[in-house]
Amino acid sequence: MKMKMELTHEEVQHLVELFHTYHDTILSEWLKVANISEDDPFLSEVTANGGHTIRLLVAYIKDPETLLIEQLTRKIAIERVEAKVGIGEFISNINLGRSIIYRVFNRVNIPDSYQMKYLMVINDFFDLYMYHAITEYTRVKDSIIQNKNQFIQEMHSDRLSILGQVAASFAHEFRNPLTSIKGFIQMIEKDATTETETYFRIIKQELDSLEDKITQFLYLSKMKGLDDQSEVFALESVVQGMMEFLYPRFLDENINVHHHLADHSYMFGVEGQIKQVLLNILNNAVEELSEIKGERTVKVNLCELDGNIQLTITNNGSMIPEHLLEDIFEPFISTKQLGTGLGLSVCKQIVEKHKGSIQVISTEEKTSFVMTFPKADLEGELHDSDDSLQCQ
Repeated sequence: MKMKMELTHEEVQHLVELFHTYHDTILSEWLKVANISEDDPFLSEVTANGGHTIRLLVAYIKDPETLLIEQLTRKIAIERVEAKVGIGEFISNINLGRSIIYRVFNRVNIPDSYQMKYLMVINDFFDLYMYHAITEYTRVKDSIIQNKNQFIQEMHSDRLSILGQVAASFAHEFRNPLTSIKGFIQMIEKDATTETETYFRIIKQELDSLEDKITQFLYLSKMKGLDDQSEVFALESVVQGMMEFLYPRFLDENINVHHHLADHSYMFGVEGQIKQVLLNILNNAVEELSEIKGERTVKVNLCELDGNIQLTITNNGSMIPEHLLEDIFEPFISTKQLGTGLGLSVCKQIVEKHKGSIQVISTEEKTSFVMTFPKADLEGELHDSDDSLQCQ
């Protein structure tokens, strides 16, 4: 690589001689003004690096080669990162070195015809030096951040795996006595009086609620449903059934429900698990809408998109906070004050188990959960695209 400013042999010799003469002066004045902590783990290297830089500048004047610049800046960048020195401080110290050279040479009697050419050569060197220093510093920093992120993700996965095993163990331990309790309750209920009927109804509701929570833990642990029988079923019938099941809640909360369900939307999977997904998302919509004033609306749209089935459930409740949106499907992340944060995590696992995908889009006007599943025919094979079912 050629210097932008060519020096004559005489000028090169003169400039090199100046650096040899004022090497110690430049280095000592730079160390006085440089921002260097006494606790810096590479304190002894700092002085050496300053000397290396001056010698490297002399070598560059003789032969403008950048390989040595890259090697030195790589070493210094690694040390500055390990010393936890910010890039601003790092670059500031480099620029101070450049300024000190200008000041020292300004006190020397240098012919005017040489001064501008010398300054341009020094600038060329420091521009390259700065470029490689920033590049190496950024590369090292990025590498550390990536390694930390990978470590965090691995730790997160390990913890979720352990949590899943613990959840499954507890859930199974709870489910066995719960089944016995429900059986005895049914036996005792036969002799219930008018007075106690209400109590039995409440007990059964609470037991059903507890059983639902246990089911969610089992889904979360990835141990539930592995042996469930998959089959082809019409998704529009399942969606219609779940809306009818929740109709009393819609009515109680004064929620208007609008739906458009395409016929022949067959998919392959476990119908009961898809019902669990719909129940979770629709229940969340009802709970969210119960907190707002004015018109409350839920829209359900089922259509075909590129040979897949797309199911979208939208409500006009409050926007999901941006800081939660990215992790909304992670376990124990909830927008509700007393929520467990399991429902949407369970939904995601079930949808992905069915080779589908789920995403959430939230604005100030509405929040939509969009699920996409492979479309199947009655034999379980992928169905050809039908324009009459296309999403608008």
